[in-house]
Amino acid sequence: MRSKWTTLLAGALMLAGPAAQAQTGIWEQRIEDDARRETFTLTARKPNYFLVTSMGTPNQAPHEFMGSADRLESEEIKFQLSFQTKMADDLIAGNGDLWFGYTQVAYWQLFNSAISAPFRETNYEPEVYVAFLTSYRLLGLKLRSVNAGLVHQSNGRAEPLSRSWNRVFAELQLVRGDFALSFKPWVRIHESPEEDNNPDIENYLGRYELRLLYQWRGHIFSGLVRNVLDSEHRLNAELSWSFPIVRRLRGLVQWYNGYGESLIDYNFNMHRIGVGVLLTDWL
Repeated sequence: MRSKWTTLLAGALMLAGPAAQAQTGIWEQRIEDDARRETFTLTARKPNYFLVTSMGTPNQAPHEFMGSADRLESEEIKFQLSFQTKMADDLIAGNGDLWFGYTQVAYWQLFNSAISAPFRETNYEPEVYVAFLTSYRLLGLKLRSVNAGLVHQSNGRAEPLSRSWNRVFAELQLVRGDFALSFKPWVRIHESPEEDNNPDIENYLGRYELRLLYQWRGHIFSGLVRNVLDSEHRLNAELSWSFPIVRRLRGLVQWYNGYGESLIDYNFNMHRIGVGVLLTDWL
């Protein structure tokens, strides 16, 4: 027969199991889950959402030649579709997974019946990268993943509305409990002057981005900044708050201010607020 001390010890061990598992924070768990995924299964790369938005004065200049610039409206729909899939496992010494990702962001003048409710701008962003798991400690955070890859971004338009660029990037993902930080520097692959339709894009979108994420009781707060130290004050900033509605459906409030929200507006200072629904979040 077990003594009462043995019973108490067994109970303590049962309680200690979940507690030990809880030490793996929610963001670290997402990174580890991705690393364990089977190849060629789809998951979200970035949030997938649908927003009704209101922006400041629309950027009329790129559309003037079409004769409809003065009729662009401030209210429009913004939505993002994003997915990723692992293409290969453990390429280098049992580490380093190869991923393909794709993100599409659309800006739709749905309420603008005067010009047949067109899509004002759509940006396409395919990327390929290798993700390495790490466990280094840095400034009280755990560097859990280091990614490196290539990304292309364009709006698929003909001149004079064509915008595109290619980059080599690295990404450091640091976590601690409910907090995550992503630092993503890049180097642009330059085109010939004859083919480059946005040669100064780095001056507006910068050479890195910093994203902060915090999860609190099912609410997720996200902050993004680019071009923070620019001498011309061309800061890009985005704040968002997502919250549960019912089951997996979530609400989203998103605020953006600065340059580069879309490629057609890369050198135009934009202010936007949007409210809508989110189908998949960062987690």
